[in-house]
Amino acid sequence: MTRTRDARALLAVLALFLIGFLRAAHGQIGLPLPLGCVWPFETTPTTLNVFYPDSNAVYWTTPYILLPGSQLEINGSFFKARFLSLDTYNTLGNSISATYDKQFPLDSGSQNPFLNPAAETGSFHVTIVPEPASGGTPPEGTLYGPPINQYGFSQGYVVLRAYLLALGMEESQLPKITVSLNGFKLKTLSPCTTLQPTLRLILFNTLVRYWDGKFLAPGQTEPAAPMFRPPPAANANGAFPNDFNKYVVTGLTYQSGQIAVIRGKGASFPQTGPNGYPLSMGEDLRYWSMCNYDQVFPYPVVKQGDTYGCAADLNTALDANGYYTYIVATPRDTPSNALTDKTVTILPWGNTHLAKALIFRNMLPDPSFAQTTQTANIQCASQPTVDDSAMCTKAVMGPYYPTATYCAKSVYEQGGWQACFANKQQ
Repeated sequence: MTRTRDARALLAVLALFLIGFLRAAHGQIGLPLPLGCVWPFETTPTTLNVFYPDSNAVYWTTPYILLPGSQLEINGSFFKARFLSLDTYNTLGNSISATYDKQFPLDSGSQNPFLNPAAETGSFHVTIVPEPASGGTPPEGTLYGPPINQYGFSQGYVVLRAYLLALGMEESQLPKITVSLNGFKLKTLSPCTTLQPTLRLILFNTLVRYWDGKFLAPGQTEPAAPMFRPPPAANANGAFPNDFNKYVVTGLTYQSGQIAVIRGKGASFPQTGPNGYPLSMGEDLRYWSMCNYDQVFPYPVVKQGDTYGCAADLNTALDANGYYTYIVATPRDTPSNALTDKTVTILPWGNTHLAKALIFRNMLPDPSFAQTTQTANIQCASQPTVDDSAMCTKAVMGPYYPTATYCAKSVYEQGGWQACFANKQQ
């Protein structure tokens, strides 16, 4: 029975995109084509927990098809969040191009509340066209989507992201998208009032990855001790990466009675409230977080009861010196003194039978702040071994490097994080 349902679901996905292609071929263009509305898929841990999502963010996705000479124009108003971005991807989930809130082209007479603290709101527009054969950098205000393929059309995704979204935001506030062909506006589509079954999106992406032989991201042998380093470049392929985040990662393997302890200095971030604008200026990073994931397809963020495995900067406890202490543990293994320590942030371990990927994100560093995951990815990703990459990352990030160790629950209860690191260099 299960196989029958899966087969029917797969056929439904194929039919969905076949109908879309046929309508595009006859000039009846819609986004997504059979639905007549935009942003039908919402990625959160509760709606579509795939491809390493940050549980403090919401991603809305629109699949599309473009013909030669056609374009999409996204028209919307700013809504309150710590960060907004628009990214385009191919059908494998590889990034094509991106822009973010401070860069959004403004409509005439509008102001950008991410740049002007006095502005309450404003409206913007961003155009998407197929990437030309010559490649290059898109013109200002334009994003490239996938190039026209051998069948005469471009098929991809556009994703709208919001980090630390203000409570009460409605889907109706999302941008509209206008479809044009050879300069003529064909149709303007509003946000979907009902979100579509997310199974369609994940099944189609899975199918395409199978076709291209890229179902699983490449793995890597983990060292005995957890060490953060940039991921191999190939590991980001197909995972719908956010172009304005860079991260360092370490694997975790469960052993009964053991926890993972991570220490590092917390970078400064906007202090204007839990979300929304205006942004304060001059902080080290726009955003940072630590998240725990199952390292198996489709790479969901860990969930344990009502708790997700992500802690954003504003939800991360710091000690008097500005350092964080994360503990990754099962409820049974969590030290009693960690539960009452207000300088400790506890992340759930989740399923102990699955390997974990612990990811530390940095977003949009200030030009003066170089001790970041961005710098580590530039300088350390090509190191010959995992150990070399980790040591390079530690040297680049200095006190902001998330130093990690395994530790017995009993050791932590006797001496706190200090005892766990007693035999390790800090």
